[in-house]
Amino acid sequence: MIDAYINIEKTHKEFDQHLKDVGINKLVLKSVQSPKQIKLVVTSLSKYGNTKKNLSDLESSNKPFPTLIIVDDDQFVQTIDLVQNPQIELVSSSSKLDEISARVHALVGEGESEILEFKDLTINLKTYEAKAGDILLDLTFMEYELLKFFVENQESVWSREDLLEKVWGYDYFGGARTVDVHVRRLRAKLGDLRNDWIKTVHSVGYKFN
Repeated sequence: MIDAYINIEKTHKEFDQHLKDVGINKLVLKSVQSPKQIKLVVTSLSKYGNTKKNLSDLESSNKPFPTLIIVDDDQFVQTIDLVQNPQIELVSSSSKLDEISARVHALVGEGESEILEFKDLTINLKTYEAKAGDILLDLTFMEYELLKFFVENQESVWSREDLLEKVWGYDYFGGARTVDVHVRRLRAKLGDLRNDWIKTVHSVGYKFN
């Protein structure tokens, strides 16, 4: 589900069902504690100014919320400046579900795909950062790459040779022991509550789950 702040005209109320159908969950603004909770803003063009005012305490100028604006056919002439903003998508009030879905995906689809999650672990593929809960993990590049590979390939058992090929990308000079060293370091950095996510499969290799 995509958590969104929605502020639309009564004449656009049919959009409520369309938004639900594309996986949007309506947030109550009073319950929002952090800007990170708002993944998308949906508003009517006539309410755009009011919407920006409502979000003024949460939205920063250097990181505006991705916004989907519902526009009536006779209003498109008013949107010339808005269409130049990459954080804004316009959709006609007469649009069908597939177009609404495409507009929503254009705004949040890429951003969502930049994050990998496993329980309370989050990996940001854009910034090369990993967090366990609220703690930023101090990982080397190869520790990060190994952890990312494990999260992307959960449940499968990987031999040390497989991991060298898949993660390091070649027959690494350090041999299979390199994998053991990196796994040991990863477990230590994940901490006591999470180090059993990387399981040793006797005589085979490792599994992450």
